[in-house]
Amino acid sequence: MATVSLNVVAQDYGNYLGKGGMSAYDIKRNVYEYHYDKGFTGEDAMGWDPNLQYAWSRLGAAKTCNVSYPSEKIIEQLIAKYGENTLTHEMVGINFHAAQSKANPSFCTLTRIDEIKDLLPAFEAGNFPKKF
Repeated sequence: MATVSLNVVAQDYGNYLGKGGMSAYDIKRNVYEYHYDKGFTGEDAMGWDPNLQYAWSRLGAAKTCNVSYPSEKIIEQLIAKYGENTLTHEMVGINFHAAQSKANPSFCTLTRIDEIKDLLPAFEAGNFPKKF
């Protein structure tokens, strides 16, 4: 079970300058948190659409923060929008992001949980935000 922190999203990303950290073998907590908050763009999108990374990160966070969602339905919508297959969306995307967020014991803030809960109905309907 995830621990819910009452803190607002952390603004201190250490000495990370926001570029290149997602390609590290061992992604640091502050690096992942930076990109979760500000976007997985440029080289930190790892060749994927940054908007797909946004959706994957929120679904991974849902797993970490114990927010249930209709996984099969949302993966069907991801495939319809972005292509690929179930395995790619689950393993390369959602589970990767879940592992990164789970590595940070203070990740599941109320702000993040509320954002995830607000996004899930849109995701289920196939409406993925175009933020980047």
